[in-house]
Amino acid sequence: MSIQRSLLFKSLVAPYYRQHAALLCFVYYIMTLGVGRANGVGMLEYHYALIRGMLTAPSFLITVFVLWLAYAIRCAQFVAGSLHKPAFSYLYQLLLVDPKKVYRLLLQVQLMLLLPVLSYLIFVMGIGFHEHWYVPAILAFLFIVVVCVAGAGWYVYLLQRPGAYPLQIKWKWPFILNRTYYVSFLLRYVLEKGKVLFLVTKLYNCAALYLMLAGRDPARHSDIRMMALFFSAGMLGHGILIHRLKEMENTGMSFYRGLPVSVSRRFVQYCLFYFCLFLPEIITIAARTPACLQYEEAGFFIFFGLGILLLLNSLQLYNYPNLKSYLVNVTQLFFAVIIAMVSRQLYALSIIFFALAITLFFYRYYRFEPQQNPDLF
Repeated sequence: MSIQRSLLFKSLVAPYYRQHAALLCFVYYIMTLGVGRANGVGMLEYHYALIRGMLTAPSFLITVFVLWLAYAIRCAQFVAGSLHKPAFSYLYQLLLVDPKKVYRLLLQVQLMLLLPVLSYLIFVMGIGFHEHWYVPAILAFLFIVVVCVAGAGWYVYLLQRPGAYPLQIKWKWPFILNRTYYVSFLLRYVLEKGKVLFLVTKLYNCAALYLMLAGRDPARHSDIRMMALFFSAGMLGHGILIHRLKEMENTGMSFYRGLPVSVSRRFVQYCLFYFCLFLPEIITIAARTPACLQYEEAGFFIFFGLGILLLLNSLQLYNYPNLKSYLVNVTQLFFAVIIAMVSRQLYALSIIFFALAITLFFYRYYRFEPQQNPDLF
């Protein structure tokens, strides 16, 4: 490996994967652990059906292209942000190297950043050619080629023009959120620092809800256990986002714990925050009620989802030695959902989750002493 390539990989590729470990863990969770065998098929069958739908439905293929493009844009934003940091100013020394060689090096950087997409593309191409779906498989390959080539060219452009900056996603806040409510601090952090993870989570949850409820007749199909299983998988996927939020609170807003605010008022503030975070799913559920969901079922999904979010928040009042220990707890909650689904006790489990969230919060809030664990993120 050349010195320039090693320098670029250590400066751009490795920090990118460290910073986005939460997002990648969440995607891995919903694509593997969130599937399981509760629906009667294995993980391989699930992904085969997913790829088949992608290669046979043009609308689904376009949706996948949009997701891949969003991931590539996030990679471009990270590279541009790194180049604008004084600590990475040494990368501009690459301008002294032959431009063609610089482009080849940055193309390798782009390929490494898109490695999760490229890995899945291999399976897409294999299944596409095996099933004779040549056109969509080739289109997927050409799309990634264009993204890689254009991304490397964009990085060269940024090197040659230090003042340039990529397109940014900025949120225009309503007037009421400009006031210093504690909830607004939390929402600002999610939408400014965790927007990619937030958007991926909401896209999965809302799309899963919409597709599972499409064409359902609540009078003829009263069993919602399978829908509740996939819904809970998406809600538990918020755990990584909530963990990052708590890390921010423990490091940047620790003063709030010393303010004269009652525990009950603090809990109400968190309830309001997670209600706002849960709004996309609430809107999706409301849009499918009563055509595809009875009012009782819609109320269950809202209560169940909010209870999971509050329970994940209360579990943050414990110190975890590493990320694996935290994800083990999240996985245990998912197993509890599976057990409740098999035993037809989902309604009882939703009440238990909500009651447990309240109990843990009131018991642990002032007993919790945050510790900095560099192994987490």
